Amino acid sequence: MSELKPSLEVNDNSLGSSFRFLRSGLPNDSVKWHFHPEYELHQILRTSGKLFIGDSVLNFRPGSLFLIGPYTPHNFVSDVRGAASVPERDLMLLFRKEWVEASANVLTEFRELRPAFDEAVFGVEYSGETQQSVYTLMNRIDSEAPLERLISFIRIIDQLIHCRRKTVLGTSRYFIDTRTTSLRRFNKVVDYIREHIEEDVSMETAADLVGMSYKMFSRWFMECTGIGFRRYVIKTRINKSCEYLFSTSRSIQEICFLVGFNNVSNYNRLFRQIIGVTPTEFRRKSQEAKSYDFPLEGFAAA
Repeated sequence: MSELKPSLEVNDNSLGSSFRFLRSGLPNDSVKWHFHPEYELHQILRTSGKLFIGDSVLNFRPGSLFLIGPYTPHNFVSDVRGAASVPERDLMLLFRKEWVEASANVLTEFRELRPAFDEAVFGVEYSGETQQSVYTLMNRIDSEAPLERLISFIRIIDQLIHCRRKTVLGTSRYFIDTRTTSLRRFNKVVDYIREHIEEDVSMETAADLVGMSYKMFSRWFMECTGIGFRRYVIKTRINKSCEYLFSTSRSIQEICFLVGFNNVSNYNRLFRQIIGVTPTEFRRKSQEAKSYDFPLEGFAAA
């Protein structure tokens, strides 16, 4: 399960640009459960699938557009089988909060862009015409001169600010303490949870891993994530089961035990409580989501 460890991703911004632009396809080493200190504007060009972000699970399809806040764990899992190759699945812009704030201090006009970043502390999904307009600007940005790139970036953020169809993602209680020591500890704890998801995950063991008492660890973990340790483990198991439901044909009973539950009724109850539908309904709706029509120019379903 190593692909789902929430690892810290380091991005190189030393190439003389205020932000970084990427085109990526599949397979790709960055397709994993991870976080980084930058904002990430992410647009899907090809494939449908599931976005795992914080403690939420969302659908994505060609055209889907998300702004993800710094240090918010996320992973885009496409519905592709085996070693299938997708030449260009995503367009991404990555930029740091410090750069945005410094620019606003120097350029008064830049302060008008702040609302887009303030509401995206955890994540925002943008729909409607904004998807096409942002795609048009992003798709040419890597062929522009430096000043033109900056102008295009400002235009992109302006499109996000004025988007009328947007949804602030439901991760408002999920965050990571960004202090270096806490990041290391948090990674160690989550590695333990992910690697032992099929077994009994003990808060006592997790506390020992980071050299804390049971009581101190409980308080620290709540401060880091906004939810208790046991609740976090349950949500991790449910999210992992969503991936199995979406990408495999395993039975619900088999998936239940694969992710560490020992009672199917309890698994079904918790799944519905957290996801909002039963595992059977989730699988059915996931299959239906693959048959959407994608009319926007530049986007493809395969």
